[in-house]
Amino acid sequence: MNLVEEAKLGNNEAFNKLIEENKLKMYKVAKSILKDEDDVCDAIQNTLISVYTNLNKLENDQFFSTWLIRILINKSYDIANKNKKIYSNIINIDEYNVNDGLKSCDSYNSDSLIENVLSKIDEDLKTITILYYYNDYSVTEISNIMKIPEGTVKSRLSRARSKIYEIIKSEGDIYE
Repeated sequence: MNLVEEAKLGNNEAFNKLIEENKLKMYKVAKSILKDEDDVCDAIQNTLISVYTNLNKLENDQFFSTWLIRILINKSYDIANKNKKIYSNIINIDEYNVNDGLKSCDSYNSDSLIENVLSKIDEDLKTITILYYYNDYSVTEISNIMKIPEGTVKSRLSRARSKIYEIIKSEGDIYE
């Protein structure tokens, strides 16, 4: 009996092992969509609740990881969309030149070249890049997770590579 079958039968230890095996993947995917650590934690928590309550609905146990990540992506986008609505109602303080004369800060400050570059590409490209390069999902698996054709996954990976190359090339002096 595999861990998914055991978890479906109510074995919480098996469920915990499944989550432990996937926790790094979950964090990377949520972080690629959400910037705020609290939002990342919320997305993961919402995902775990949903997975736990709906585990018996998973028809093919071998696709547990794919199913889990698909739910996480949906929960992450739900939070991102909620945040957009909230932030769109906030006045942009920069319009009023409150900080004239003060040194402005970067909105994203990271020591990691990769994180910095990934923060500058579109969300759909970033998510697919994270799934492919960091979580080692195949094009077919990403297609299933994102519910898009394999050709779309391939073209987005190609566009992501081009964008990353352009960013590094244009900011080359920063990264040397």
